Amino acid sequence: MKNCILVLTLLIFVACQDSKPKETTQSVATPTNEMKSGVKADTLKAAVYACPMDPEITGKKGDKCSKCGMALVEKK
Repeated sequence: MKNCILVLTLLIFVACQDSKPKETTQSVATPTNEMKSGVKADTLKAAVYACPMDPEITGKKGDKCSKCGMALVEKK
């Protein structure tokens, strides 16, 4: 009985560790970066790409989703 409880506890712990969302390290342009580069904010907003399956994953043209590997499409 103790072994069953131990195994179930271990399985629950492992399942909880795998369910945490993975963080992305993609950067977003800040207003100060926009001013320094001379690029208008409208241009930067139009150039945002997102994954069709995982819309929280964003990046630039040609990137792939870090979760599912699909190509990012332009976000509207």
